[in-house]
Amino acid sequence: MGPGILIIVYKGIGDVLLTTPLLRALKKSMPDSRLYFLTRRPSRRILENNPRLSGVFYREDKPLAAIRAAGIDISLDFMRSASSGLYALFSGAKKRLAFDAPGAWLFHNVRPVKRQDNAYTVFDRLQLLEPLGLPHDGPEMELAIGPENAARAEAFLAGAGVKPGEFLITFDITSPREHRRWAPENFAGLADAAAESCGARSVFLWGPGELDYVKAAMAAAKKPHLLCPDFDLLDLAALQKRASLHAGTSSAPMHLAVSQGAPTFTVYAPQNSPASWTPPGPRHAWAQGDLASLPFETVRDRFLAHITKLQEAAR
Repeated sequence: MGPGILIIVYKGIGDVLLTTPLLRALKKSMPDSRLYFLTRRPSRRILENNPRLSGVFYREDKPLAAIRAAGIDISLDFMRSASSGLYALFSGAKKRLAFDAPGAWLFHNVRPVKRQDNAYTVFDRLQLLEPLGLPHDGPEMELAIGPENAARAEAFLAGAGVKPGEFLITFDITSPREHRRWAPENFAGLADAAAESCGARSVFLWGPGELDYVKAAMAAAKKPHLLCPDFDLLDLAALQKRASLHAGTSSAPMHLAVSQGAPTFTVYAPQNSPASWTPPGPRHAWAQGDLASLPFETVRDRFLAHITKLQEAAR
């Protein structure tokens, strides 16, 4: 039986998704390993169909006994917190890895210093492979969607009259963090500009507690746009797989879009680094500024220029 490896990430859906390249790298280098993930229940759909995993533990279930029974030899903790450190310490792992931080020595016995030149955050995660002497094959995320998810996405688009080959944009305009929210009417303006510029069709996404906010934004638009149905995460990923572009805030749906190969355009607040959260390459673009005063025209011009580049590249 191969070594049991526990990966600890329970911060958010996007953070869990950004860790999937690490799972691929571990399984490719150690095909007999047993990979386990400790997270929270909102990330269940991201991991439950991942063929690289032997099991998923949810913090809400108080899973320490189950973790110990799994036979863990190595832990990789990306939370750098006392609670995650305790899970690593009492997991039974002989080798416990985490980036060095105040107090990390209490829980972890392998503590590399996180490099400041990693840029895209996926490479932070992949750096923890180095003390194990393992390579990686790049930052591409993995999220398996089923035929039933693709069928729901296709049925919605067909019902809305979106034809294959039309330029389709998904918009995620919400964020649980207020400082990441650009005025919702500005996103409506971007959708209007894309419709006028290239005949794009836009779909506005929403999650629990966000429907009224998104409907109010759409009411500010001058042109008709589409409201996404009540899709779960995998249905949403299937929709984004059909998209020509995903636009909006720095959020989990942005990372979902990237996992499905969709280009992105992200509006960043000053507190968030585009280099850390935007994948490298010309298919991904962004605008940044104080979102209370960031001029609509500046963002619109960058947004439309990015659409033009994507269309030229597709010809």
